Amino acid sequence: MAEPRRRLSPEERRNELLALGAEVFGQRPYDEVRIDEIAEKAGVSRALMYHYFPDKRAFFAAVLRAESQRLFDATNTPPTPGLGLFDQLREGVIAYLRYYEENPNVAWAAHVGIGVSDPVLRGIEDFDNDRQAERIVAGFAGDGLDSKVERDLRVVVYGWLAFILEMCRQRMLDPSVDIDTVADASAHALLDAVARVPGIPESVTEYIAAARP
Repeated sequence: MAEPRRRLSPEERRNELLALGAEVFGQRPYDEVRIDEIAEKAGVSRALMYHYFPDKRAFFAAVLRAESQRLFDATNTPPTPGLGLFDQLREGVIAYLRYYEENPNVAWAAHVGIGVSDPVLRGIEDFDNDRQAERIVAGFAGDGLDSKVERDLRVVVYGWLAFILEMCRQRMLDPSVDIDTVADASAHALLDAVARVPGIPESVTEYIAAARP
């Protein structure tokens, strides 16, 4: 039975629909979700639903953007006092893995299903990678790096983000893969790769060496 319709601002209504979409897409595969049922659950008309989102693909893309922002905000927090670099990296990776555990159908559609070939959904992934890369590069760059060193560091970080995504995909395909194994491998991989960037300052390599467990 549909919920009674409440008076909301356009932004509030859109956010409500996105939250409901994340819930529904998280419970069932993309192909099994109908946009009409989202409207019914939200207590709005089909016409209003299509006013905000022209079709299911556009709605799913909007849900992914909202969820991507939520995940970025969750991992873009100040370092925990007393937590070393290695453990900070592990926590960030685990936050992603836990999100995929809690939202398996959203993650599957985005990273294994339609998101693999859909240019709009790939664009969302690229945007997310860009800002994650900027955050990581800034963390290692400190007071500034030579432009060539920073370029090479950026390449390494983008490669690492691709590595992380593939690790997450593999764990979606086989959930028995231990989450700590993935987190440890991921943290070591980034530190190893950054330490090997030609011209990286000694202060950074010393920081990395001190961070290892």
